[in-house]
Amino acid sequence: MSSSRPDSSAGTGPDLVGRPLREFRLAGYELLRLARPELFANPAGAAYEIVFDPELQERVARESADRLRAAGRPGHYADLGVVYQDDFMLLVRDAIRFRSGRLGTYTRLIPAVDELTGGSAVLARYADRTVLVRSFRHSSRNWHWEIPRGFGVAGESREQTARRELEEEIGVRVLGIEPLGPLRMEIGMVGDPPQLFWAEVSEPSFLEQEEGLDDVLLATPADLDRLMTRGLLDDAFTLAAIAYARVRGLLPQPVPVGVGRSV
Repeated sequence: MSSSRPDSSAGTGPDLVGRPLREFRLAGYELLRLARPELFANPAGAAYEIVFDPELQERVARESADRLRAAGRPGHYADLGVVYQDDFMLLVRDAIRFRSGRLGTYTRLIPAVDELTGGSAVLARYADRTVLVRSFRHSSRNWHWEIPRGFGVAGESREQTARRELEEEIGVRVLGIEPLGPLRMEIGMVGDPPQLFWAEVSEPSFLEQEEGLDDVLLATPADLDRLMTRGLLDDAFTLAAIAYARVRGLLPQPVPVGVGRSV
C-alpha cells in the first residue's frame, strides 16, 4: 500500500498550524509505548529503527509536512503519533531512521486492544461441510463469501472471541475448537496478526444482522475450490484458514470440479 511507504524528508519550513495537534497525538503515542512496549521494539540489525527523540520527531514531522504542502495537501497529514483511534484500531505514524541515516515515516494499523484480545476468524465445520457466510463489506462495497470473524473486546481471549463470533453470526454451539495459526495480512502496515481457529459446530442457522450478513453456505470441498476458481472466494482470512486446515488434514481433499452443490 502506498500509505506504508517511507516518506522522503525534504524541506524545513514552519509548521505553526499542525504542531499543537501533533503534540496531542505524540502524547497518545507515548502512552501506547508505555502500555505496549513490544510494538516499539528496535531489534539489532533491523533495516530501520523507530526514532523517539522529540527533536528528531519534530524534524521528521516538519519536513514531511513541507513536502505535503508543496504537493498541495494539508501539512498536518504528516503528523506523527496516534493519528486516528476508535474502539477497534489505532492508526500510528512513526518517525523512522534508515541505515543510511535518512529520516522518514512509516504508518501502521494496530488493534485497539492488547495482543491477548486481538481479532479471531474461525473455519467452522458442520458434519462434512465448511460454514461460509456471505457478508456485505463497506470497504469494497460488495458481498464476499468468508468465514466468521471479528474484533476482540477488552478482557476477552482470542478463543473467546472466536466462540462469540460463531454464536453471534451463525447461532451455533461449539463442540470443539483449536487454533490453526496467525494470519499476518499486509505485514508492511498491519502490526498485530489475528488468530485463525478450527471448530466443530452444531447446525448453523441464518441470523439476520444489520452488519451485513446475508446468507450461510454449507460448502463441500468442491464448492470451496469452485468458489476460488471463479474468484468468488477472495477473503484472506478464509483462504489462509483453508490452507492451514488442509495441510493439517482437517479438511477432506476436494472431489473433481463439477461434483457437489453449484455456487
